[in-house]
This record gives sequence, C-alpha cells and structure tokens, in this order.
Amino acid sequence: MTPAKSALGRLGLSAALLVAAACSRATPTPAPAPSPGAHARTVIVLGFDGFARRYFDADSAPALHALAREGVSTANGMIPSFPTVTFPNWYAMSTGLYPEHSGIVNNRFYDSASAAAFVYNRPIAHEAHWWGGEPIWVTATKQGTLVGTMFWVGSDAPIQGVRPAHWYSYDRSVAFSARIDSLLAWIDLPAGERPRLLMGYFEEPDTQGHNHGPDAPETREAVLRVDSALAQLVRGLKSRGLYDSVDLVILADHGMTAISPERRIYLDDAVDSANVNVVNLSPNLMISARDGDNDALLARLKKLPHFTAWKKADVPARLHYSTNARIPAIVGIADPGWMIEWRNGKPYGGLGEHGYDNANSDMRALFIARGPDFKSGATIGEFPNVDIYDLLARLLGVTPAPNDGSLAAFGGALR
Repeated sequence: MTPAKSALGRLGLSAALLVAAACSRATPTPAPAPSPGAHARTVIVLGFDGFARRYFDADSAPALHALAREGVSTANGMIPSFPTVTFPNWYAMSTGLYPEHSGIVNNRFYDSASAAAFVYNRPIAHEAHWWGGEPIWVTATKQGTLVGTMFWVGSDAPIQGVRPAHWYSYDRSVAFSARIDSLLAWIDLPAGERPRLLMGYFEEPDTQGHNHGPDAPETREAVLRVDSALAQLVRGLKSRGLYDSVDLVILADHGMTAISPERRIYLDDAVDSANVNVVNLSPNLMISARDGDNDALLARLKKLPHFTAWKKADVPARLHYSTNARIPAIVGIADPGWMIEWRNGKPYGGLGEHGYDNANSDMRALFIARGPDFKSGATIGEFPNVDIYDLLARLLGVTPAPNDGSLAAFGGALR
C-alpha cells in the first residue's frame, strides 16, 4: 500500500478513482448548527459500493445485522440521488448537495465553461476545479478536526485547497483486511495526529452485482466479504476498548437491479448517431442535438419503448436534476432492467445495473448506524442521502456548510 499522504503532500492519484465537480448552483438552505450537547465523538464511516438495501434482507451478513440490532437502520433503505450512479452519490453524501448543486452530475459529463470532459477514471478527474460544495472532510478540517480517508471519493483532491490530515488514493489491489488495518492504525496514532473522522471505501458488492447480477452467488459472496471487513473493524475496536465510544455509520451509494440481453432499447431506432452528442448512454441518457433542434430530437426519442425523456428544464422536480450547466439539453432514462445501446455498438456484458429512477426500490441503498449517539434497535423511514452530511456534522460537533439536507429524518434515531 502506498504510504498515507499529509494534507500538504503531493497528490498521487490512482487512475481508478475520483470524480466530481464545482459549478453553477442554486443557493441551498443553510443546515442547522450542531446542538449544544453534541459530543466530540470519533466517527467511522464505511462505504460499501452498490450495497442494495434488499441484500440486507436476503443475506445473512451477521456483522451488519448485529450492528443494526444495536443501533439504527432504515425500513426501506436510503434514497440515492439521481442519477443513481457511483460518483454523484458518494459526493452527495459527503457534501449534502444534490448533483445539480455539487456539479458532479454523472460519472461522465461535459463542462462547456472549461470545454473539457470529466471522466471518473481519467487523470482530468483529479483536478480540484471539478469538485463543488464543501465535503465533510473539508468542513471538519477547517474547524480543527483531523480526518483520515481511505479511498473515499473526492478526498484526495485539494477541494478549497484542503485535503484530510491522512489519506490514501484508491488502489483496487489493496485487500479489504488491509484497508481495515489502516483505519485501525489511524486510531492508534498519538492524540495530536489521530483523526476523529475516519472514512473507508470498498468497491463491493457493486463489482459482482454488475458482472453476475444482484441475485447471483458471487454477489452474495461479495456481501459477506464486506460484512467480514466490518466484523474485523468491530473486533479491532473491542480489543482497544473503543467499541462503545465510537459512532459507526455504514453507507451505500445505490442499489442494483437485474438486466438481460433481451431487454435492450436501441437509440438508433430514433436518431442518427451523426446528429447527436451523447455524453452518457445507459441507463440514464444525456444527449443533445448537434443542430440545436432539441425539440425535434425529444419528439423522436419519445417514440422509443421502455424509455422516458425530458427537456432539461422539464425533468421532474423530485429528481433535482435541471439547473446545472453540466446537464445537457435532454435527459432520458430507461425503465428498470432495460439498457440503452447502439445496434452496432459493443453490447454491455453484465447482468446487473444501476442508474435508474431513484423511486425504484431496487435502487435503495444501505444505511446502518451504531454508537453512543444512536438509539438501540431503532428503525427509521426512508430519507434522501443528502441528509448524511448533516448527520456526520452533528456527530462530529462541527457546523455544517449550507446544503440540501436535513436532520429531520434522524429525530427518532439520535439520543
């Protein structure tokens, strides 16, 4: 593993990680300040990519179920932001901003202001100007709280000129057990170097869910792999006498649904590829007409089956996806389980996908929390994932930046 970098260290990014965006945004509602009784807790956040809420119901996952029994979980899962893809959602939870406000509007998008394209796994995504808003590690650092991030999306870019006190760039080859060891090593640092907010990212069960489908044995095995990582962390905290004094928060960015080769929507049944600009293809289409006649383009797109499209200004308000300059003229989305392709293009070979409407229950994400600031055995209703930023600020006792979230959903969860 590469050594941890300091906030002043040279940014050494792995090409496999990071995206986001800073751009024009509406002014969000200021978040509430922490309550006077907020404790200066140590908070550990584990992020399990693509961990659908329904996996928690279907699989044994003993460490997660033990944590839920002792803490707080959701009855129907956490609602991801639209589009229900990886980078916009990890950054939504980190900043409390919907993608249209943070500027991270997809895993891939075009920014006309800089005449550049953002692609999550390319070096250009490591530039700080893409990342809008104020992520929790910046908020905490600016208010004197040390932070350590292990592969967390966006945290190794100098957002507002700030990086966490300790951080690692994403490296897929690092074993899950080694990632937990690194988090525990930060816990063991001397008081003046020890972070109070620790955030660790794990790319499963997303990878196996894509490759084999959400109900495959390989995906169930991946669920148990991340559950085992949690169990390792719990053992490490107990051996240090810290388990009952640390707040643990377990998050996922989105869910997963099954797809099949039989459920394909062919874009060239409606449009000529030479006449359109396609920024993102499937299952959420980001497109515009090269000749500027987007009304005519929309009329053609509406003839496609198993597909819905809107002009940018007409995207339903519940999706919070119409105000950012990085969103193209037309936004479309396939029905759950359907994929959009070109007839002569390379077909998608996986059996699972996300990116669909966030109203779809398969897109619901995991949320579990346990610790001295949480009630025991509590179940709360579904809530939008932008609320996570305010929750973390409350646990840390720092004042949140203005954002789109709220603490209201956690009224029955916090002590």
